[in-house]
Amino acid sequence: MRVCESSSNIKDYGFPELQPGQVIDDAIDFMIGMDVNTKLDLPFVASPNGMSISVSLVPCGDNLTVLISDVSDTTEQRRKLQQAANENELLVERQKKLMAELERASRKLEQKNRQLEEASRLQTSFLSGVSHEFRTPLTSIIGYTNLVLNNLQKTGDEQKGLADCNNDYLSAVQRSSKHLMSLVENLLDHGKLDSDEIVLKPKPNSLKQLIDDVELVLRPLSETKGIEFNVIPPYNETATVMVDDSRLRQCLINLIGNAIKFTDQGSVTVDFNYANDTLQVSILDTGIGISEEDMNKIRLPFYQASGTGKIGTGLGLTITERIINMMGGALDIFSELGEGTLVKFNVHASDLGSLDLDSATRELIKTKSLDILLAEDDPFIADLMILMLKDWNIDVTHVVNGALAVEAVQSHNFDLIIMDIHMPVMSGYEAVLELNRIGSTIPVIVMSASAVEADQKRAAELGCSAYLTKPVDVQEIIETADILLSQ
Repeated sequence: MRVCESSSNIKDYGFPELQPGQVIDDAIDFMIGMDVNTKLDLPFVASPNGMSISVSLVPCGDNLTVLISDVSDTTEQRRKLQQAANENELLVERQKKLMAELERASRKLEQKNRQLEEASRLQTSFLSGVSHEFRTPLTSIIGYTNLVLNNLQKTGDEQKGLADCNNDYLSAVQRSSKHLMSLVENLLDHGKLDSDEIVLKPKPNSLKQLIDDVELVLRPLSETKGIEFNVIPPYNETATVMVDDSRLRQCLINLIGNAIKFTDQGSVTVDFNYANDTLQVSILDTGIGISEEDMNKIRLPFYQASGTGKIGTGLGLTITERIINMMGGALDIFSELGEGTLVKFNVHASDLGSLDLDSATRELIKTKSLDILLAEDDPFIADLMILMLKDWNIDVTHVVNGALAVEAVQSHNFDLIIMDIHMPVMSGYEAVLELNRIGSTIPVIVMSASAVEADQKRAAELGCSAYLTKPVDVQEIIETADILLSQ
């Protein structure tokens, strides 16, 4: 192919100036091999000088017309359109991700709302249960106390035969008081478990005494409901074991109490087995049983099975299981709605043989008249303590604050000090610090309403010999005093 004619501005596109008769293949390389009879459009190609051009080949007889146009603006526009399309695609993908995240957040929010609604329901149920649980023993305490007071006001022949009635009434008051105290302990223990404040305090205990104590507390509950209560002791019930008796007793009372509570007819059977330093307990009842739905939730705090007609705090099982775990054991529950429930658990309890814990106890108390200093600012508690201790031939000197306690120690030689923590003028801890400073060696028993582990650690750090939590049973004080003074 040879050039017939060329426009003068061909060189503006970077091509060489063409002369008529010149072989086109030598001047424009993209024309090499072109078919003169075929129409062809090349919309976007680069010219020799880098310009974006459009090339059209138009055949006409024996001639071929080549049209070259500057499409730089079109290229830029197309580039921008492509860029916009790409950016739009990225936005679409980003939008998809945001929508997926929004959907996940929406599901989480919906789940959280359900949890909050359930928590609100449980809280309302919990408050109702606490109110009911507290009012029941309080009603019993107030009622039986009034009966005793009324009997004491009677004279002459009316007094005959009332002693036995008063004993029964006061026994009922005592049982209700212990039940009320267990409710308070459950509430406090729930907070302690969340903050890991519960510390086990194992000590030698008679296995038989532990079982007898639990039976003594719970048998009246079964008799009130008219159901059979069977306790099967282990064959080696005379063994002495190393265990935190207070926590073990709490677990037993919670679990057996639940069995009695949810059994309206039939029986509750408690079977004890002890071997290889492990105490195993199984509690079988013929009660209402537990549905599959409730079985998945009863271990949650504050949860109470619906439709039982029973009210409670919903904390007993949660606390019990965690204490059992802390004691190296595990809790299992097997139940079917309407078919009763079987609860099994085990705890570690080292076997100390058959030590006679009662033979030497309180010997020092029996043979010696003790002189005790009591630092307590509450006059009612102080009067009660003095009355209880006098029954054990113990002389009590009472002061109302820590400063007076320090003065009393400096002027008199006491066998033992019972010290409250929170007192005016000088607290119990401040008094103990001062006693340490002046070199007092008298054993100090802290007696406080605070069950917080931090207070107990503080007392131990100051050198106090023991820590008792109110309400304190006089038997507990006597046994603690006997141990300290024997040492």
